Amino acid sequence: MIARLLRYAGLAVAGLLALAVIAALIVGNRLYASLPQTRGTMDAPGLQNTAHIVRDSWGIPHIFADRDRDAFYALGVAHAQDRLWQMEITRRALRGRVAEVLGEPGVSSDIFFRTMGLGPAADIAAENLPADIRAALEAYAAGVNAVIDAPGFVAPPEFQILMMQPEPWTPADTVVVYKAIALDLFGNAFEEPRRAALEARLGAERTLEFIGRYPDDAPRSLSMADLGLEETAATPETETPTQGPEDNGRDGSNNWVLSGSRTVSGLPILANDPHLGLRAPAIWYLARITSPDGSAVGATLPGTPFVTLGRNDNIAWGFTNTGPDVGDLHAVTEADVTGSREEIIAVRFGDDITITRRETATGPVLDPEHFPAYTVPEGADFFALQWMLDEPDDATTGVGMHILAGEDWQDFVDAVRNFVAPQQNMVFAARDGDIGFYAPARIPVRDADGNWVSTIPFEDLPHTRNPERGFIATANNKIVPDGYPHYLTGDWYGVNRIRRIYEGIESTDRHDLDSMAALQVDTVSVMARQVLPVLMTAEPASEAGREALAMLAGWDADMAVDRPEPLIYAAWMRSLSRAVYADDLGDLFDRWYADRRVFMTDVLTGDLGAWCDDSTTEAVETCLDLLGPALDDAMEQTMADHGADMPAWRWGDAHYARHAHTPFSDFPVLSDWFTIETPIPGDGSTVNVAHFSYRTPGYEAFHGASYRALYDMADPDASRFMITTGQSGNVMSRHYDDLAPLWGRGEYVEIPTGWTMYAVPEGMSVLELQPGSQ
Repeated sequence: MIARLLRYAGLAVAGLLALAVIAALIVGNRLYASLPQTRGTMDAPGLQNTAHIVRDSWGIPHIFADRDRDAFYALGVAHAQDRLWQMEITRRALRGRVAEVLGEPGVSSDIFFRTMGLGPAADIAAENLPADIRAALEAYAAGVNAVIDAPGFVAPPEFQILMMQPEPWTPADTVVVYKAIALDLFGNAFEEPRRAALEARLGAERTLEFIGRYPDDAPRSLSMADLGLEETAATPETETPTQGPEDNGRDGSNNWVLSGSRTVSGLPILANDPHLGLRAPAIWYLARITSPDGSAVGATLPGTPFVTLGRNDNIAWGFTNTGPDVGDLHAVTEADVTGSREEIIAVRFGDDITITRRETATGPVLDPEHFPAYTVPEGADFFALQWMLDEPDDATTGVGMHILAGEDWQDFVDAVRNFVAPQQNMVFAARDGDIGFYAPARIPVRDADGNWVSTIPFEDLPHTRNPERGFIATANNKIVPDGYPHYLTGDWYGVNRIRRIYEGIESTDRHDLDSMAALQVDTVSVMARQVLPVLMTAEPASEAGREALAMLAGWDADMAVDRPEPLIYAAWMRSLSRAVYADDLGDLFDRWYADRRVFMTDVLTGDLGAWCDDSTTEAVETCLDLLGPALDDAMEQTMADHGADMPAWRWGDAHYARHAHTPFSDFPVLSDWFTIETPIPGDGSTVNVAHFSYRTPGYEAFHGASYRALYDMADPDASRFMITTGQSGNVMSRHYDDLAPLWGRGEYVEIPTGWTMYAVPEGMSVLELQPGSQ
């Protein structure tokens, strides 16, 4: 009897296992079926002539089309094939529709973006686009929708897991992506209440010290001569000489351009690496687009049809964020509200939420119910934004297309002339030998009371062409000289990066791509070099502290991935920062605890040593009093996390890039599958930037070089490119993470444009798009 029962039980278990295996095979087959078609032919309704998508071994598409419109269509196909979930969740986030698919976790994001009103603003802007830009966006949307509507289409894994289908793409969805970039980089308005609370605690003077004063000896990207201005021009009274918050990785970037006088080839080289949050998949998507007008190659933004950062056959361009102050918060009353409407937020697995979106003449209202951090002063009911995002803007969306057609400096200037937001430091290089810089946007001019009265004329915005020194470089540092007559912002940062970039450029008379690559991935910390002589005076009490100090004695300040010294230094500075200013900030400390590099450099090597005194004691402490205990504390914690064998520590074991997936990096089990992790060198101060947070345990990097490119105008096909993860956003693809190790090691790939559809290199996959019925 027992034997029979065991036999039946065994059969039952075997049956369940078989069913589980079958189910896994069905699910796996379904997931793999979501991988894109990359060979053969595909019907393309709305395409005018046959086009081709040729993918190389990294999954980078080379698009060939007989006309620009078909090229934009084909890029829409490629984006939809490789990045459809990224496009869908981005669109939903920006329109405040995440809770529809994720439920309660998406509500706060939806409230924010419904309040900002990007979706309706994009819908209006899309209806008023110039005809050529509208046609480009319609062609791109048609390409995206051709993939979604194709017979037998299987959605990427995220759609299957969440049991949903993608919606058709529209031109307005592309516009909302551009609006979101402007919102992300539009200025410091959201920081104003936080800054006010800090000033109430510390006073105005000490707040400026803590925020960080832009150093007198730090580079300004442009001189008065570059701007064609007299050296005697007065400094604008509204200029605040502050260095801006560096807390936990502000959006930043590097770019520079060398004239032929500074290159081996005698023609310009341009470098660009925008620093953004690290995501899986990568923010950018590499592509080449070739039509009868020529080729464009570089970084595209899924959801948009143009090469955003890159080169064509004649010119190259690269951006960094200027960080202008183009947003203010104003305390207003109910009487200032000019309009309102109800917004219904659908919540999956829950009840719908209704919010009231109010507007004033200057911008949206931040409802205290949903923005509790913004404490409204007595006598007011709300805070309201004033910004440029509500300004009529039918030009910014088309700047990318106009740059693509550029052949020289004047074409470039004409392309960016009507750019609205966000202001970018745009460097330029041309095969005719020209280099240049422009920072276009609509920047407010304020009167003595802070009221917006006009905007800076385009011709007065920072720009230069062929400066005498032979190069232009920016790293979110102060781009204008102290005598520049207009106020742009007080939030200049990137001080350590721009110092190292200038040092690298000026270290030799002539550069080539190899030397520029070495500078772009450089991980020597200028800050560490500055403060190490002071740190080495420490008197630690523990054996571990003394061992750590001895190891730092021979360190060259290189935040290398395979060395223990960067971990010792990072842990020490984190501990020392707490010791320096936790007592001064009190209950504000957690909100401001960060890698405050300019401030800490001034404390340790400048005139701010008084901050080392502990305000909670009667004794007067010096920085020397803090150094040893901070090192002891740091080593105790680091040994608990990484073991007692200090020489065996490796920075890369603690400091790795975490490319988080939205939303599955926050889901148990799925997180390990969708999240990409890569050991990386550097920190927040290095040219090869890799920010980590002081407010969370460990040294996980969440912000870094989202794209690297080097453009050689003497040999454009030798130009080099890299993104953070891989070309595909489909976790089932080998291209989901195949570029991540190369990116982490500072390597590049090439995307040559010298071959045509008549001579496709061996090993590439060719997909032919055939015009179909509308």
